[in-house]
Amino acid sequence: MKGKEAIVIVWLLLALSNKVKGTWSQFYHLRGRLIFQEEFDFLNTTRWQHIITAWRGGNNEFEYYTDRPENSYVRDGVLHIRPTLTADRFGQDFLYNGTLDLWPEGCNVNYNGGCVATSEEDIINPIQSARMRTINSFSFTYGTVEIRAKMPRGDWIWPAMWMMPTENRFGPWPRSGEIDIVEIRANNDFTCGNKQMGNTIMGSTLHFGTDSKHNIWRPTHYEAVLEEGDFASDFHIFGLQRLPQSIRFYVDGILIGEITPPDGGFWEVGQLYRDPGGPNIWGNGTTMTPFDYPFHFILNVAVGGNFFPDGCINRPFPKPWSTRTKQQMLPFWEKRHEWLPTWNLHRGDYPTNALQVDYIRVYEYDPYDTIDWYWYQRSLANNFISDSERSPVYP
Repeated sequence: MKGKEAIVIVWLLLALSNKVKGTWSQFYHLRGRLIFQEEFDFLNTTRWQHIITAWRGGNNEFEYYTDRPENSYVRDGVLHIRPTLTADRFGQDFLYNGTLDLWPEGCNVNYNGGCVATSEEDIINPIQSARMRTINSFSFTYGTVEIRAKMPRGDWIWPAMWMMPTENRFGPWPRSGEIDIVEIRANNDFTCGNKQMGNTIMGSTLHFGTDSKHNIWRPTHYEAVLEEGDFASDFHIFGLQRLPQSIRFYVDGILIGEITPPDGGFWEVGQLYRDPGGPNIWGNGTTMTPFDYPFHFILNVAVGGNFFPDGCINRPFPKPWSTRTKQQMLPFWEKRHEWLPTWNLHRGDYPTNALQVDYIRVYEYDPYDTIDWYWYQRSLANNFISDSERSPVYP
């Protein structure tokens, strides 16, 4: 696969009612008992740990993360994670002359000095958002994940529902792996070349490698494109199956990508024996290593950064910063009159710039599952049973 982008794109024709034109049989197979069920009747802070930091992540994003209730809350049984403006809390002058000290607020990620942000080289992070994880409460290795969620709408917003290893058994990222269940760019009209990269397309990805310079993802990146509507218009079910010999990604029950590594495992998939070479860091494991260990959930909404490439076209207003310049947050903030209206921040209790998660369910892997899930789901659809009325699905 050297020299090729092994990216699989699946075009989905999905009605707004979420009825699927495809087969559900794979997604609803190999399921055992329900081992994790989050219906978001309330925000369980014992289960979900907030990240509190101004560290801008590996992609130099523009937000800082907090546990404040305006950024993560539950309403009507749905989790909302929404970005807001730092200036709404501290005032605009603070961005240019202030110091954001997160130690008193419980800062728990001080990487690259992330607990204190200053305006020395750029302005203070102009966006305030939330990132939550289950590292202290729930992790699993093999099983099926089902997440019903609706993506946000708004220029330069980057929602993600993903997983990281609970223990870095093989060293720091990406040696121990990363599983991205769904990521999108929430822009309505963002194109790179002739390809639409906005909110009509989502991506699922596995990351692995020896170091940040050898971060392998192209052979294990899969995309789904809606032919009608976008992922911000309605809820969809995003699925992940972690099996002893393969990993599969689904959207509304339709398989969008699958990786079954060869005998050489992910070392061979990424052709890491060629570059950087050397001994296989996962050589004592299985073909699924490093993805055969417990991972935990992460939910977050980022804004800006390197996830939005230079040279692409956004309509009606162009990208206001360049990844090649030292100051990126300043030009972004000073063009807020262009992008802020797309966020609909003041749309009552239901702003459209929020990631909305209805539920997360995990079923343990059961190789002896014989239930015909396709006909089970079809009977539910024929009886017009809503998601909220369905019992947990397990044998």
